[in-house]
Amino acid sequence: MRTPVESGDPRIEPAGFRRSLGEFATGVTVITTSLGGISYGMTSNSFASVSLEPPLVLWSIRRESTSYAAFESCSHFAVHILADNQIDLSQRFARSGADKFSGLDCQAGLGEAPLLDHVAARFECSRSQAYDGGDHLILLGEVQRYCRYDRPPLLFAKGRYAVAADHPETRVFDIAGIVPGQDGGEERVLSNLMIRAYSTVAARLETGRKSAGLGLTLMQARLLRAAATSPDKTLEDLLPELLLDFNASQNLLSSMIALGLVAVDGEARMRLTGAGEESLKAIIAHARANEELLFQGIPEDDLATVRRVLAGIVSSQTGGPARATA
Repeated sequence: MRTPVESGDPRIEPAGFRRSLGEFATGVTVITTSLGGISYGMTSNSFASVSLEPPLVLWSIRRESTSYAAFESCSHFAVHILADNQIDLSQRFARSGADKFSGLDCQAGLGEAPLLDHVAARFECSRSQAYDGGDHLILLGEVQRYCRYDRPPLLFAKGRYAVAADHPETRVFDIAGIVPGQDGGEERVLSNLMIRAYSTVAARLETGRKSAGLGLTLMQARLLRAAATSPDKTLEDLLPELLLDFNASQNLLSSMIALGLVAVDGEARMRLTGAGEESLKAIIAHARANEELLFQGIPEDDLATVRRVLAGIVSSQTGGPARATA
């Protein structure tokens, strides 16, 4: 594509600048420290490795953060690379508040920095240097201890959470879709197949939406559906369904309000506007048309079974009735 989707001066158009930065996929970390007997923690995706000799890492903290004073003065901090099943932990530490560690079983690490469990990797660091970074402070840490676990990492890209999958050009499958040399391997794990199937369908619908001129991104369409399915819910209520952190969700909601598709009342409850309902109807009609093409050749009995199974999974988690029928 020769023509950019958006461009400009980041000082004049900061929202577009942030979306452009979001094209760079990162991992998700929670950084913790302790100061004066009080534990502090925050979610960050600015983490990066710097040097092997000496072992140095860096990350940055916004100067307006409520935890800024603690990290500016701390002697040690711990960096936790989250595993792909820890979205709830990411969202917990992305919010402001004094009870972030409530209910968590944390050990005390170097400098009394709290250590979180079940992560993909962890680095305990002594604070080495701090550098001015505009509206952020860049913190350099020397790694004193590290540990790594056999867990896939949580990723963040384009304003939403993601999981890692091998690029199709780097993997070779047999006709059944099983990795050669394995007795089924990860391709027999149902959750992995569901993730890959969802990615295939979502990519097809995203391409179709653009070519059909519907004008909404995948995440905007997801917010429309979520607001329609659960009217009068707040943005925070819908975070588990959106799979976004709170800040990214706020940006998404702001874009929908600006388009006149979603309205928010004085108690932060969301509802679709008339234009939003019409847009959602167009999206659903487009999705059905694309599904007919995407699933052609698959027996209707098989599709009915998939609908029942997926509806059953959803109802078991939400407590609501399953809507799919045979």
